[in-house]
Amino acid sequence: MVAPAGARAVAPAVAPAVAVTVIGGARPERAAEHPPTTVIGPVEAQAARTPAAPALVLAGGAVMTYGELNAAANRLARALAARGARPGTVVGLGRLRPVDQLTALLAVAKSGAAFLVPELGELGDLGEPGDAGVPAAATPLLVLEEDDLAVGGGLATDPPRALTPQHPLCVAPGPGSRPSAARLTHGEADRRVRELQAAYRLGPDDRVLQTGLPTWAYFWPLRTGAAIGLADG
Repeated sequence: MVAPAGARAVAPAVAPAVAVTVIGGARPERAAEHPPTTVIGPVEAQAARTPAAPALVLAGGAVMTYGELNAAANRLARALAARGARPGTVVGLGRLRPVDQLTALLAVAKSGAAFLVPELGELGDLGEPGDAGVPAAATPLLVLEEDDLAVGGGLATDPPRALTPQHPLCVAPGPGSRPSAARLTHGEADRRVRELQAAYRLGPDDRVLQTGLPTWAYFWPLRTGAAIGLADG
């Protein structure tokens, strides 16, 4: 895709443990210590600050704004909560269009549930064995498919949730016969995202290409005012 005049096109390929390759960049240094938080809160704050700014840019040029993306994710999050999604549960992601996958990721995080990734490598080297609050073998409460995203009306405001930095953001089946899931907590994902931002300083003029990003890293550009460029709709 072609970025607007003056914008940087940032195409990171993020490998496990935040080994990041960006055009002209190097591995990020460890960011300064900050109180841990969830990764979804800063995204909601960014949407409130810049609701009309582009959040997703499709290959054909269509744009979904921060306000539109946040509202769609909020409606879906409330629908998920009505079906039992909350901290301590896991929601799987089916075969979704790229634009719907981003909406679904935000919605699952907003509900407090963790989303299921297909491979342990998605979590990076710091993925931890699951414990209390992570269902054995990461059994999903439900798996989101395209039909589930058609939730119609409903409140578009940010939903309440009893979510802490210690709750898992995403989980993956453990290797071998390990009975519990490997997890990436909100607090650890927040730390990784801060490291990326400290190294590459994304801003509203930047467009981050979807290719190569692990699922947890989508929260990085969406808390900085940058937009994610999608390969297709």
